[in-house]
Amino acid sequence: MARVMVVDDTDVHRDALAGLLRRQGHETVTAGGADEALHRLRHENEAPDLILLDVNMPGLGGLDLLEMIQNEPAWRTVPVVMLTGYSDTHSLNRAAQLGARRCMVKAAFSVAEMMSCVREYTD
Repeated sequence: MARVMVVDDTDVHRDALAGLLRRQGHETVTAGGADEALHRLRHENEAPDLILLDVNMPGLGGLDLLEMIQNEPAWRTVPVVMLTGYSDTHSLNRAAQLGARRCMVKAAFSVAEMMSCVREYTD
């Protein structure tokens, strides 16, 4: 199964998504913010197969981290799916411009849709 990094500053969202992925047999790595995710990417031996990344976080935001991922050759091929709490057209357009494979509104996707997305980018 895939190794998926879940980056979200909201514990409930991060833990729920990571738990869902683990129940489906995936290995998860979690980070409570972009700074922590960046640290993990830099210091862990194995890059994730997929990154699920919250757009809006305090400090270094999800779009900032996405740009850093796209500029780093070692991480550039890792698919990134952006997650947001609301439909902010500007942020979603910027995420697409920066190379996000997909943007999903947290309240609008079902478990089946999320797992289909994970399979699409990790199989």
